[in-house]
Amino acid sequence: MANWSELPNDILERLTNLLPLPDYHRFGAVCQNWWAIAKQKHHRPAHRLPWLVLRGDDPTSKCTFFNLSENRHYYLDIPELRGHYLCGSSFGWLFTIDNKLNCHLLNPLTRKQYHLPPLPRYGYYDRVQIELVYKAILDRDPSEGSEFKVVIINRVCRNYIALWKSGDLTWKLIDGDYPMMHDVLFFKGSLYAFSFDVENILYVMDDWSDMKITEINLSIPNNIEIYIDGFPHLVDFNGELLLVQMYLDYKNHHHNTLYIEVHNIDLGRRVSFGCKHIEGYAIFLGMGSPVVVDPRKFPSCWKNAIYFRDNSHILTKYGRDLMIYNMDRCKCTRYCPRDIFKYCKFAASIWFNPNPW
Repeated sequence: MANWSELPNDILERLTNLLPLPDYHRFGAVCQNWWAIAKQKHHRPAHRLPWLVLRGDDPTSKCTFFNLSENRHYYLDIPELRGHYLCGSSFGWLFTIDNKLNCHLLNPLTRKQYHLPPLPRYGYYDRVQIELVYKAILDRDPSEGSEFKVVIINRVCRNYIALWKSGDLTWKLIDGDYPMMHDVLFFKGSLYAFSFDVENILYVMDDWSDMKITEINLSIPNNIEIYIDGFPHLVDFNGELLLVQMYLDYKNHHHNTLYIEVHNIDLGRRVSFGCKHIEGYAIFLGMGSPVVVDPRKFPSCWKNAIYFRDNSHILTKYGRDLMIYNMDRCKCTRYCPRDIFKYCKFAASIWFNPNPW
């Protein structure tokens, strides 16, 4: 019988490129030789769908992730999460904050951490930690280099944005006479923020050092008659800037997503164009960086669709449902695999793109 541990390295390396993430880790657990192959950073597992982060088992360090590819959840013990609230994710890193406003970036698969300065106390920051951060994003994967940036939006005072760059001792604040900010995105080296309170305005900061902000007015109609509220998301769609606008209605003590519009923003001409489809791709939206996926690589993933957690103010018995908006049919569908929602009644809407490095 052949000795599997003695298979040639080039064959093993090709195998690792075909494996989804869970099998990639199982591969590395077979023997020392296979683990040596798996831990090489230039051999990455096959493309994968993002995982949905479900609320940790407070006050323990347990955390649950739902894997769309396998239609199952993973219940992981991550001691670094004890006493921390999750409020964002980018490039496989979770942004966490504790009761003393200490911030961390954590890769839950490798357990590597970056310690960030405490957030400055501002206004309602004496509230519980769940109130502090509405969204947190990174500009790049910290494991790819020494320099990276973090931006957060305050949950209560959303005209307040905090910025931090690796090496800085404190956070910088964008705190001025600005309307409520609804989303932020790093796009082609610049930071973009979007507000639609009075007008549709896109704010751009190109130079991190002087904090100079440019305003771009966008002519995107808001049909006030058919929605009570909206949740906009900026998306880097394969090098194009998209604005995904969710229109909500309020019925029976519950916010319902009526429909979703996607706008392609032409920064040069400062105009936007409505999109009827997103070229067959799927977009995953939440409190972290949006994730764009090619469904041709995943039979279980819907094409031309947007995945999101509903924004109910009054939760159903299942918590905030996982929804899919089909852009071809202009219809929202509730996605309820197995008994997932018993694990996430009060979970935040965070998509985690697994990064085993």
